[in-house]
Amino acid sequence: MLLKLLILFIVLPLLDLWLLFTLADGIFRFGITVGLVVGTGIVGAHLARRQGLAAWKNFHSELNRGALPADTMLDGVLILLAGAVLITPGLITDAAGLALLVPSIRRFVRTRLVNRLMSKLQVRPVTSPHYPGDTDPNRPVDATVIDAEFQRHDEDAVY
Repeated sequence: MLLKLLILFIVLPLLDLWLLFTLADGIFRFGITVGLVVGTGIVGAHLARRQGLAAWKNFHSELNRGALPADTMLDGVLILLAGAVLITPGLITDAAGLALLVPSIRRFVRTRLVNRLMSKLQVRPVTSPHYPGDTDPNRPVDATVIDAEFQRHDEDAVY
């Protein structure tokens, strides 16, 4: 984990800086290179804002339908990450941010992320001595335990 953070916070900015100097010194002039970085940032910020608002609308429409908006929430997080990466100066980070704004690439990243998280998740049965209907309180029974509290609100009541 430390190696990944080292690469993320030290090596990647150094590579970005090297690429900017290489482009400014060799292929493009300094002004064109700076314009390229600023331009990708502006275009990316506009796209991130637009897609973020669309994700927000999708989130609310799924909630109104009664569906669980898990994919939409993860899309929103990835769009937010893309926006954060796009405001970081550099062409490598801009390319990564713009890639996350492409819906098909974002869907691929989302699927990989969910699969990775699911592989780390462990589901085990819960043994409860308080299983309803059990005649022997000393014998634990495998059961799914759902603990919840409910409070009834009448529609006509004034609170």
